[in-house]
Amino acid sequence: MKLPQAASRSLLLLTIGLLASCAKTPETPARYAGTEGILEIVSVLRLHIEDDTYRFPPARDFTGKNVYRASLNRLERFEEIYARKLASGYLLDVVLFAKARALERIREYDLAARHYQRVRGLDSPLVQPASIGGDVCTRILAASQLAPAATSTPEQALEIFGERRDALEQLLAEVEGTHYAHVLNEELERTDVARASAFAARAAMDARLDRLALEQFQALIANHPESRNRYRHLLDLGDLYAAFSRRYVREVAPPSLGFDPATFDEYAYNATRLYEAVSQQDGGIEKVEAIRKLEAFLAFQLRVHDEKLPR
Repeated sequence: MKLPQAASRSLLLLTIGLLASCAKTPETPARYAGTEGILEIVSVLRLHIEDDTYRFPPARDFTGKNVYRASLNRLERFEEIYARKLASGYLLDVVLFAKARALERIREYDLAARHYQRVRGLDSPLVQPASIGGDVCTRILAASQLAPAATSTPEQALEIFGERRDALEQLLAEVEGTHYAHVLNEELERTDVARASAFAARAAMDARLDRLALEQFQALIANHPESRNRYRHLLDLGDLYAAFSRRYVREVAPPSLGFDPATFDEYAYNATRLYEAVSQQDGGIEKVEAIRKLEAFLAFQLRVHDEKLPR
């Protein structure tokens, strides 16, 4: 059956319009392009917002990327595509709230708080949870900014890190039972990592702080036995012991009369023990790192033992 000419022309224009609407901008990867609606984006984000990212790695979406970062990217694309509708208020509260949720899970607390603040200015049922989220993000940001100055004494540094920990622990007690508990546990761990790293840096310039630096790393490991980063912390402590042993060899040559094998062996033994422990753990990249570090450190020890004289 042959269509009339006018109908054929209309069908052709409709087809061209449909093809144009399905086309994607060439600069945007297809897997991050906007979707027909926001339901898909929000449902994926909502599915993982309660995940315990303190004990387990963040989930990955179908692209293999961090689900929170990928969701944020898709929400931004959604904003670009439907800018006119959002300007009229259509789904604006949903988009802003979802972006805030994604931002807080990638530690962009300042941006998350700003998005929550915008939601609070709208007529939306999300105002109350946005108010809670904005308050939590603001307090986490304030606590994370507590850091000792380079000129502070070790005692002052410990006091400041203690204040930071106290603020986070107080907030953790208030949000227990929500997904923010996982976020706060991660921030407490990062505080302990920052404290240990700060004293490791100080010990590199002042050997009198060696014991204090080691104590901070040992406290980090003791405070976070269930962390997904526990093997990373063991590796870092092994690196610290290895660094102390190498520094000792630089300062006191193995063939010299002042070289003390017991001092060297104390550092070297602990580094070797930690590298060996992590190298036997399956399922993580830390195992590969530990194997390589152990091989390199054993080669270093062989050189030292070859140069020194037995006593």
